[in-house]
Amino acid sequence: MTAYAIGLTGPIGAGKSTVAQMLRELGAKVIDADAIVRQEQSRGTVGYSAIVQQFGTQVLGEDREIDRAKLAAEVFADPAKLQQLERIIHPRVVARVLEARSMLPEDAILVVEAIKLLDSPLRGTYDEIWVVLAPSEVMFERLRERGMARAEAEARLRHQRSDEEFRSAATVVIENGADREATRTQVRTAFEAARAMAERGRERRP
Repeated sequence: MTAYAIGLTGPIGAGKSTVAQMLRELGAKVIDADAIVRQEQSRGTVGYSAIVQQFGTQVLGEDREIDRAKLAAEVFADPAKLQQLERIIHPRVVARVLEARSMLPEDAILVVEAIKLLDSPLRGTYDEIWVVLAPSEVMFERLRERGMARAEAEARLRHQRSDEEFRSAATVVIENGADREATRTQVRTAFEAARAMAERGRERRP
Protein backbone atom coordinates (compact mmCIF):
# COMPACT_ATOMS: atom_id res chain seq x y z
CA MET A 1 0.00 0.00 0.00
CA THR A 2 1.10 3.60 -0.52
CA ALA A 3 1.27 6.68 1.68
CA TYR A 4 -1.82 8.80 2.25
CA ALA A 5 -1.63 11.59 -0.32
CA ILE A 6 -2.87 15.17 -0.21
CA GLY A 7 -2.81 17.34 -3.32
CA LEU A 8 -2.24 21.00 -2.42
CA THR A 9 -3.19 23.64 -4.97
CA GLY A 10 -4.68 27.08 -5.50
CA PRO A 11 -4.09 30.19 -7.59
CA ILE A 12 -0.75 31.97 -7.80
CA GLY A 13 -0.23 34.24 -4.80
CA ALA A 14 -2.72 32.42 -2.59
CA GLY A 15 0.02 31.13 -0.29
CA LYS A 16 0.42 27.43 -1.12
CA SER A 17 4.06 27.45 -0.06
CA THR A 18 3.15 28.94 3.31
CA VAL A 19 0.63 26.16 3.91
CA ALA A 20 3.12 23.56 2.65
CA GLN A 21 5.69 24.75 5.20
CA MET A 22 3.12 24.49 7.98
CA LEU A 23 2.41 20.91 6.88
CA ARG A 24 6.13 20.10 6.95
CA GLU A 25 6.24 21.33 10.52
CA LEU A 26 3.35 18.99 11.35
CA GLY A 27 5.25 16.00 9.96
CA ALA A 28 4.08 15.67 6.36
CA LYS A 29 6.46 14.81 3.53
CA VAL A 30 6.06 17.68 1.04
CA ILE A 31 6.96 17.62 -2.63
CA ASP A 32 7.07 20.92 -4.51
CA ALA A 33 6.04 20.19 -8.08
CA ASP A 34 7.38 23.58 -9.19
CA ALA A 35 10.82 22.60 -7.91
CA ILE A 36 10.60 19.44 -10.02
CA VAL A 37 9.64 21.59 -13.02
CA ARG A 38 12.75 23.73 -12.47
CA GLN A 39 14.91 20.61 -12.30
CA GLU A 40 13.35 19.16 -15.44
CA GLN A 41 14.01 22.44 -17.28
CA SER A 42 17.66 22.70 -16.28
CA ARG A 43 20.39 22.58 -18.88
CA GLY A 44 21.35 19.08 -20.00
CA THR A 45 17.94 17.50 -19.35
CA VAL A 46 15.52 16.09 -21.90
CA GLY A 47 13.00 18.74 -20.82
CA TYR A 48 15.48 21.53 -21.54
CA SER A 49 16.18 20.24 -25.03
CA ALA A 50 12.48 19.83 -25.80
CA ILE A 51 11.66 23.37 -24.60
CA VAL A 52 14.46 24.97 -26.62
CA GLN A 53 13.43 22.97 -29.68
CA GLN A 54 9.80 24.03 -29.25
CA PHE A 55 10.22 27.70 -28.27
CA GLY A 56 13.66 28.66 -29.54
CA THR A 57 16.74 30.14 -27.90
CA GLN A 58 14.91 33.38 -27.10
CA VAL A 59 13.71 31.75 -23.86
CA LEU A 60 17.32 31.34 -22.65
CA GLY A 61 19.21 33.67 -20.36
CA GLU A 62 22.83 34.75 -20.72
CA ASP A 63 23.93 31.63 -18.87
CA ARG A 64 22.13 29.48 -21.50
CA GLU A 65 19.74 28.19 -18.86
CA ILE A 66 16.02 28.60 -19.44
CA ASP A 67 14.93 32.03 -18.22
CA ARG A 68 11.64 31.32 -16.46
CA ALA A 69 10.44 34.90 -16.87
CA LYS A 70 11.06 34.83 -20.63
CA LEU A 71 9.41 31.41 -20.94
CA ALA A 72 6.41 32.60 -18.93
CA ALA A 73 6.04 35.68 -21.12
CA GLU A 74 6.09 33.42 -24.18
CA VAL A 75 3.52 30.86 -23.04
CA PHE A 76 1.10 32.95 -20.97
CA ALA A 77 0.45 35.15 -23.97
CA ASP A 78 -0.74 32.14 -26.00
CA PRO A 79 -2.86 29.27 -24.58
CA ALA A 80 -1.67 26.91 -27.34
CA LYS A 81 1.96 27.50 -26.34
CA LEU A 82 1.09 26.95 -22.68
CA GLN A 83 -0.40 23.57 -23.61
CA GLN A 84 2.74 22.71 -25.58
CA LEU A 85 4.89 23.45 -22.54
CA GLU A 86 2.63 21.39 -20.28
CA ARG A 87 2.84 18.41 -22.65
CA ILE A 88 6.62 18.56 -22.34
CA ILE A 89 6.83 18.96 -18.57
CA HIS A 90 3.76 17.29 -17.01
CA PRO A 91 4.71 13.64 -17.80
CA ARG A 92 8.10 14.15 -16.15
CA VAL A 93 6.57 15.68 -13.03
CA VAL A 94 3.99 12.89 -12.78
CA ALA A 95 6.70 10.21 -12.99
CA ARG A 96 8.76 11.87 -10.25
CA VAL A 97 5.76 12.21 -7.91
CA LEU A 98 4.72 8.58 -8.37
CA GLU A 99 8.25 7.42 -7.71
CA ALA A 100 8.46 9.47 -4.50
CA ARG A 101 5.10 8.18 -3.25
CA SER A 102 6.09 4.57 -3.87
CA MET A 103 9.18 5.00 -1.69
CA LEU A 104 7.37 6.35 1.37
CA PRO A 105 6.21 4.13 4.23
CA GLU A 106 2.50 3.34 4.44
CA ASP A 107 2.00 5.48 7.53
CA ALA A 108 3.44 8.62 5.93
CA ILE A 109 1.36 11.53 4.71
CA LEU A 110 2.54 12.92 1.41
CA VAL A 111 1.64 16.44 0.29
CA VAL A 112 2.18 17.41 -3.34
CA GLU A 113 2.14 21.18 -3.86
CA ALA A 114 1.25 21.95 -7.49
CA ILE A 115 -0.40 24.94 -9.10
CA LYS A 116 -1.65 22.80 -12.05
CA LEU A 117 -2.74 19.89 -9.86
CA LEU A 118 -6.37 19.92 -11.03
CA ASP A 119 -5.20 19.50 -14.63
CA SER A 120 -2.80 16.68 -13.82
CA PRO A 121 -3.38 12.98 -14.58
CA LEU A 122 -2.65 12.43 -10.88
CA ARG A 123 -5.71 14.40 -9.76
CA GLY A 124 -7.80 11.31 -9.13
CA THR A 125 -5.07 9.51 -7.19
CA TYR A 126 -5.03 11.85 -4.17
CA ASP A 127 -6.89 10.90 -1.03
CA GLU A 128 -7.68 14.58 -0.45
CA ILE A 129 -7.37 17.80 -2.42
CA TRP A 130 -6.60 20.93 -0.44
CA VAL A 131 -7.14 24.33 -2.02
CA VAL A 132 -5.54 27.50 -0.68
CA LEU A 133 -7.42 30.73 -1.46
CA ALA A 134 -6.92 34.39 -0.61
CA PRO A 135 -8.62 37.70 -1.43
CA SER A 136 -7.52 39.04 -4.81
CA GLU A 137 -5.87 42.17 -3.41
CA VAL A 138 -3.87 40.06 -0.96
CA MET A 139 -2.67 37.89 -3.85
CA PHE A 140 -1.72 40.94 -5.94
CA GLU A 141 0.25 42.38 -3.02
CA ARG A 142 2.12 39.11 -2.51
CA LEU A 143 2.96 38.94 -6.21
CA ARG A 144 4.08 42.58 -6.17
CA GLU A 145 6.46 41.73 -3.33
CA ARG A 146 7.91 39.01 -5.57
CA GLY A 147 8.61 41.64 -8.21
CA MET A 148 5.68 40.83 -10.48
CA ALA A 149 3.91 43.75 -12.15
CA ARG A 150 0.15 44.04 -11.70
CA ALA A 151 -0.51 43.43 -15.42
CA GLU A 152 1.54 40.23 -15.39
CA ALA A 153 -0.19 39.02 -12.22
CA GLU A 154 -3.59 39.66 -13.77
CA ALA A 155 -2.55 37.77 -16.92
CA ARG A 156 -1.41 34.79 -14.85
CA LEU A 157 -4.62 34.70 -12.86
CA ARG A 158 -6.76 34.88 -16.01
CA HIS A 159 -5.22 31.57 -17.11
CA GLN A 160 -6.16 29.86 -13.83
CA ARG A 161 -9.41 28.52 -12.47
CA SER A 162 -11.88 30.73 -10.65
CA ASP A 163 -12.25 30.50 -6.88
CA GLU A 164 -15.59 28.74 -7.43
CA GLU A 165 -13.92 26.08 -9.59
CA PHE A 166 -11.21 25.56 -7.02
CA ARG A 167 -13.75 25.27 -4.21
CA SER A 168 -15.85 22.73 -6.11
CA ALA A 169 -12.80 20.48 -6.50
CA ALA A 170 -11.64 20.74 -2.89
CA THR A 171 -11.86 18.33 -0.01
CA VAL A 172 -10.47 21.08 2.21
CA VAL A 173 -10.33 24.85 1.62
CA ILE A 174 -7.73 26.89 3.50
CA GLU A 175 -8.58 30.59 3.63
CA ASN A 176 -5.17 32.25 3.69
CA GLY A 177 -5.71 35.97 4.23
CA ALA A 178 -3.44 38.27 6.21
CA ASP A 179 -3.78 36.44 9.56
CA ARG A 180 -1.02 33.80 9.64
CA GLU A 181 -2.17 32.24 12.89
CA ALA A 182 -5.73 31.82 11.59
CA THR A 183 -4.27 29.97 8.61
CA ARG A 184 -2.11 27.82 10.90
CA THR A 185 -5.17 26.84 12.93
CA GLN A 186 -7.06 25.76 9.80
CA VAL A 187 -4.06 23.74 8.58
CA ARG A 188 -3.56 21.99 11.91
CA THR A 189 -7.24 21.05 12.19
CA ALA A 190 -7.41 19.74 8.62
CA PHE A 191 -4.14 17.83 8.98
CA GLU A 192 -5.29 16.11 12.16
CA ALA A 193 -8.48 15.07 10.36
CA ALA A 194 -6.44 13.73 7.44
CA ARG A 195 -4.18 11.80 9.77
CA ALA A 196 -7.26 10.24 11.41
CA MET A 197 -8.67 9.30 7.99
CA ALA A 198 -5.36 7.71 7.02
CA GLU A 199 -5.30 5.70 10.24
CA ARG A 200 -8.87 4.48 9.76
CA GLY A 201 -8.00 3.43 6.23
CA ARG A 202 -5.07 1.36 7.44
CA GLU A 203 -7.22 -0.29 10.11
CA ARG A 204 -9.79 -1.37 7.49
CA ARG A 205 -7.21 -3.11 5.32
CA PRO A 206 -6.99 -6.89 5.70
